[in-house]
Parts: sequence; C-alpha cells; structure tokens
Amino acid sequence: MAKKRLSKRHEVFISEYINNRFNATQAAIKAGYSEKSARVAGHRLITNDNVAEEIALRVKEMCMSGEEAMGLLSDQAKGTLDDCMDVTPGGRSVSLNFEKLKERGKLHLIKSITPTANGLKVELYSSQRALELIAKAQGVFVDKVDITTKGEKIANDPEKYDRAMSTLADAIGSILSRQGAKGKDDLDSSESTPVVGPTIES
Repeated sequence: MAKKRLSKRHEVFISEYINNRFNATQAAIKAGYSEKSARVAGHRLITNDNVAEEIALRVKEMCMSGEEAMGLLSDQAKGTLDDCMDVTPGGRSVSLNFEKLKERGKLHLIKSITPTANGLKVELYSSQRALELIAKAQGVFVDKVDITTKGEKIANDPEKYDRAMSTLADAIGSILSRQGAKGKDDLDSSESTPVVGPTIES
C-alpha cells in the first residue's frame, strides 16, 4: 500500500511534536487546532499510521549511533587548544581563532565560552573524561561492586576489617579443632594400624 502524502498541517504537527518534547496537545495548537480540541486532535494525530511512521523516521534520524558517539568522544580525547589558537613568533601574543576551528570541523569540541574582563574564556570538553568513557566502552576499565551490598561500595574501615578477619580466624580454628578431635576419637576406636602424620590439638 502506497504511503499517503502528509498534509501541511500534519507536517507542522510532526515538527512541533518533536520540538516540544513530544507534547501532542501543544503540537496540535501550533498546527492550527483550537485549544479546546487540541488534546483530542493531538491524540488522534499521533495514532495516525502515516503521522506515527513519519515521527518514528525523524526520531531515528536524530538519534546518534554508537559509532558516531565513539567518534565524538575520540575527537574530545584528542582535542587541544592548538586547534583554535594562533600564537605569534616567539609566543608574545596568543589569540583565539574560531575560523580555524570551524574549518577543521571541530567547533563541537568547545564546551563553553565565557566573557571575562580579559577576553573570552574558552573551555573544551575534558579529554581525560572522554578517554575514561572510551576505555569503559571497550572494556579496559570495569567498575567492580560487591553484590552482597546491592551495588553500594564498601567503606574502607580498618577496625571493621580487623574484627571481620578475627571472627573468620576464630571460626576456622573452631572447625579445625572439632575435626581434629573427631579424627582422634576415630583413631582410638579403630582396630586398624595407626596412621603416622600431623595431628591437630584442641
């Protein structure tokens, strides 16, 4: 079945629906529906097969693939101020060159630009943070948690550690003592030839 052509109103609704964070009522109002009927109209439109298909297609186009995300992180990890600065011979003066950054297609490396009394303050995305995210995605870094604490990290408390180890040692000693006593009783009541070997005294 051929796809029906969307009307102008449908096109406006779809664009506004996506731009307004998927608010169907507001999108319907922007598309020309009255505020009184916008809620019903919006619901009707998002359940329309052709409109829903177009919305899904546009959202898919907007989404970033894993490869694209890794590419951006790689750019951030390698980005330096050299990409956007001009330095005069001898390093007497330094100036920002956004045109150079634009030509190299690296404007996305800028996290923020803040005007100051001394000029513009340019902050790039953290290369270290980008490297950490890349390493985690590739399995180089693995976050480890203790499942007995439901994911919560265990506090580094030397006193609690010593008490736990002392309790564990007492428990092991008690078990070995019982096993040693049981083995001694078995040997005393046995008619077989005694076995020479280490004994554990209680």
